[in-house]
Amino acid sequence: MGNKPLAKINLLPTVVGDLADLYARSLHDTESTAIPGKQIPDPPAHDIDRTITDTFVRLDDEIISKPLDRVFATPSREMAARLLAPAYAGSSLTGDSRAVLGRRTTDANGQVTYEVHVLSKEQNGDNESEVARLAAEHPDETGLTKDGRVMGWGMCRAFGDAPMKWPLDVQARLKAEYIGQTPYRNVLTPPYFTAEPVITTTPIQPGDFLILATDGLWESLTSSEAVGLVGRWLEKSKSSDEPKSGPAQSAYGPEQLPVALEKDDTVRYRQWNATKRFAGGDSNAATHLIRSALGGADNDLTAALLAINSPRSRRYRDDITAVVVFFDDSS
Repeated sequence: MGNKPLAKINLLPTVVGDLADLYARSLHDTESTAIPGKQIPDPPAHDIDRTITDTFVRLDDEIISKPLDRVFATPSREMAARLLAPAYAGSSLTGDSRAVLGRRTTDANGQVTYEVHVLSKEQNGDNESEVARLAAEHPDETGLTKDGRVMGWGMCRAFGDAPMKWPLDVQARLKAEYIGQTPYRNVLTPPYFTAEPVITTTPIQPGDFLILATDGLWESLTSSEAVGLVGRWLEKSKSSDEPKSGPAQSAYGPEQLPVALEKDDTVRYRQWNATKRFAGGDSNAATHLIRSALGGADNDLTAALLAINSPRSRRYRDDITAVVVFFDDSS
C-alpha cells in the first residue's frame, strides 16, 4: 500500500492490499520450487493472521500516535484540535461488531434448517478473555470490569479512544498546552484499550452466508434470528415468487424461522413494548435484517423509530450497519 496514510483510506481495502502483498511474496518465494501442475499453497495461516493484526495496529497508530509529532511541533491549539479529533473519537470496529455464519442443512425428512455459527465475540467486560488480558496487563488495579463494561466503557478493543491509550504524561501536556481533555480519574497505567483484533478461522462451504453487523442490529435480533431471517429470505428468493420491493403484508414470528432459536436476551423490542413480528418482501437480505431489527412487520413502529432525530434517537435505536455475504452454491 506504499506510504499512503492509513487514516485516510478505508480499513477493508488496506487489509486486502496487505494480504495481496503477502500472497504475492508467497507466490514469488514458491514459484522457483513449485512442481508443474501442482497448486501453489497459500501463505501459512499465522502469516495471514499477523498481516491482518499488523494492519489494524498500524491504522490505530496512524490515528492516535502519528498526529502527536505534528501537534507538539506547533503551538497552535486550533491545529491540535483538528489533528487530534480522530484520536479522541472512537470506533469499536474491532470490538462490538459481530460475524455470524449461516449454513443450510436438510434433515432426513427433507426439512430445510440453518445452522448458526457465531464467529466473533464482543470484546467487553463479559468476555473472560478480555477480563484476563486486562488483569494481566494491570495487575495492581482492581474493578476494571463491572456489569459487562470496561472502566465504564462498553468495548475495550477499538480504533481511537486515545485517552484510554496515551501515556499520562502525553495527556497532561495536551491538557496544559493544547486545551486537551482531562485524563479520566480511573486511568492510571494506560493503555487499557487496543485495536488488535481477535482472529479466528472457519472453513466455509458452498451455500454458506456470512452476516456482518454492528451492535445496533444485535440489540434487536439474536444470532439465530438473523440467520433464520436470511435463510427464509433466501428460500423465498429462490421460489417462483420473486421478492417484492417493500414489506409484504403477511407477518410471522421467530418461531416460524427455519432455525433452532436461542434464548432471547435482546433489549430493544422489550423497550418498545412490542412483540417481534417479521415480514418478507425486501429485495435485499441486509435491508431485510435492518427492517426486522427496527420494528419488522410493524410499519408504524418502524416509522416512529425513524422519525426520532439525534441525539434523542440514541435512546431508542443504535446505528446499524449490516452486510450479508453469500458464498457460491455449486449446486
